[in-house]
Amino acid sequence: MKSKIALMFSGGVDSTMVAYLLAKKYDEIHLLTYNNGYGHLFKGRTKNRFNELEDMFPGKFKFKLSSSKDLFEKITINNVLNEYKTHKSGFVWCLGCKLAMHTYSIIYCLENGIALMSDGSSKDTNEMVEQKEITVKLIRKLYKKYGISFVTPVYNLKRKEEIKKLKELKFNMGYMQIMDRFLGIQPKCLAGEIYYLPNILFREKPKHDDKQIKLFFKRKSDFVDKTIKLHLMNNNLKFDDQKNKILKTYKLLKKNGMLQY
Repeated sequence: MKSKIALMFSGGVDSTMVAYLLAKKYDEIHLLTYNNGYGHLFKGRTKNRFNELEDMFPGKFKFKLSSSKDLFEKITINNVLNEYKTHKSGFVWCLGCKLAMHTYSIIYCLENGIALMSDGSSKDTNEMVEQKEITVKLIRKLYKKYGISFVTPVYNLKRKEEIKKLKELKFNMGYMQIMDRFLGIQPKCLAGEIYYLPNILFREKPKHDDKQIKLFFKRKSDFVDKTIKLHLMNNNLKFDDQKNKILKTYKLLKKNGMLQY
């Protein structure tokens, strides 16, 4: 059987490193890229990175660019002021955006029988709310609910090591480097750039309270679950059947020693 895994992919340092590592171990990698519809710019850069990977590993990658705007609106945008009042932090924008993407990724995995999902979360950039250890644990728990194993291959890899390796492999590293960030290699979210600007310029990390992050996931869990099951039903797919297929696939991967992370 083919070993398959999906990857939430931006084309930045971390997700590119993950894509490279996965290509060395899996037969087929599905790169899932999303447009949140609110100041998400330069999306073509991700396709450029896919082309680089395709040249390096012909036939290994499948690329899909989708809109997550509708879910992002329902999770955060339509009620953003109340979300901010509830959690007392601007993280509701970034975490709501990421949760919409993960919801669509779960749907994609269920529809396509993919038992493994990954992203480029990194401990070295855990000032970002979606990459905090507590958030990664909550995301992993969310996927597990649907029988999908969520892995983060570079979480404990030093960013300096990733950058060194990508340069050695001759990946495009953009037109300018600012500390450990590279301009011109991935899409930009204007709201996210503004929110994290004090950290980029002055190393002032935003305060993200673990209890508030847990509360956010708890408040959104029913909506996410209903969204996933309704989507499957509207496409004539039974949730239990799709989940069982995922679980069987996972067992086969494990039996054949194909669980690499």
